[in-house]
Amino acid sequence: MAYTYLFSDLVTNQTLAELPLTSVRFGKKLCGTGQLSATLSLGDPRVQAADPYDLSTPARRVVYVLREDEPVWGGLVWTRRYDSATGRISLGCGDFWSYYDHRKVLPVLPEQAYHDPTRVARLDPVRFEEMDQNDIARGLLAVAARHQGGDIGVRADPDSLSGIRRSRAYFAYQNVSVGDALRKLSQIQDGPDMMFDVGPLDAGGRPSRVLRLGTPRLGQQGTAHVWEFGGNLISYTWPSDGTRMATRIFADGDGTERATLIAVAEDRDRYRDGWALLEGERGYTGVRDPAELQAHAAADQRAARLPVALPTLLVHGGLPPGVAEIGMGDDARVIVEDLFHTGGLDTRMRVVGLDVAVGDHGDDTVTLTVNPLIEDAV
Repeated sequence: MAYTYLFSDLVTNQTLAELPLTSVRFGKKLCGTGQLSATLSLGDPRVQAADPYDLSTPARRVVYVLREDEPVWGGLVWTRRYDSATGRISLGCGDFWSYYDHRKVLPVLPEQAYHDPTRVARLDPVRFEEMDQNDIARGLLAVAARHQGGDIGVRADPDSLSGIRRSRAYFAYQNVSVGDALRKLSQIQDGPDMMFDVGPLDAGGRPSRVLRLGTPRLGQQGTAHVWEFGGNLISYTWPSDGTRMATRIFADGDGTERATLIAVAEDRDRYRDGWALLEGERGYTGVRDPAELQAHAAADQRAARLPVALPTLLVHGGLPPGVAEIGMGDDARVIVEDLFHTGGLDTRMRVVGLDVAVGDHGDDTVTLTVNPLIEDAV
């Protein structure tokens, strides 16, 4: 497979150079930040002809990964480490969600805010009243873009609607990051799947920057991808963790002492199945609506109703489905019969993470993180 790597400007998205990288690993995550690590060697004449110091500037430059000329990953350079003994720069990058983790949900600041320390806390909150939750996500990006230097050209899916309406208020004194606001919106019960991604090249040959929004779910429509052990599934791991399991969850909202809002959600069916009572707690500072808090409790309890199982699948990069065909949130049918699954496993899961290791000759190894869609997979 032919991989190419573009270095671009964060603000303008102008392509600055196409340079070779080695030891490349990049990943995508559903409702989280995908990362890239790679090495840029100053021994390569193409790098020597460029300006490697400028091109690798953290928080200013962007790296795009193209597979067979199709953009498959993009994100900011956050860390670099140059070693003069080897002439190599080690790069650490995060996709565009990482940028919004460095932005606050704030209205445009008045000039007085820079001179009066009491002014910021008294700013009007950023409010979204009874809006489709996808419009709230789009609105958060629009608010961030209104600030000087704050528009980096990320565009959310323009028309996707989830059919679920919510209200949100973000107060300046809460100091909420845009990234965390998006993350919490995705984590509530029936919250929309989200993923920062790259789209097709524009007329100038530049990859587009997009926020994909589910309705509320992302993923392919129709037939699931199939991976079969002994075929296109090379190997797998199956980690299970019961430390965060809870049959009863308490969600704490705003308030103090006896006035604290506390919602409870419980799955009593677990006891009939032979499980013991297990309790957990989550905090939601800023939540004042009892119905909203109850929705958080329900979502948290559902996520914790059984031991967490996040299998990883090592799959053939050269066999279908290819890297560019696998989307976050896609359904996967996984077929295994071995010494661990002695009765055989044939179940549907969901792709929530993708990590690609690119060989120096363009060969790639693909590791998928999946989570069970149904309980027989736990």
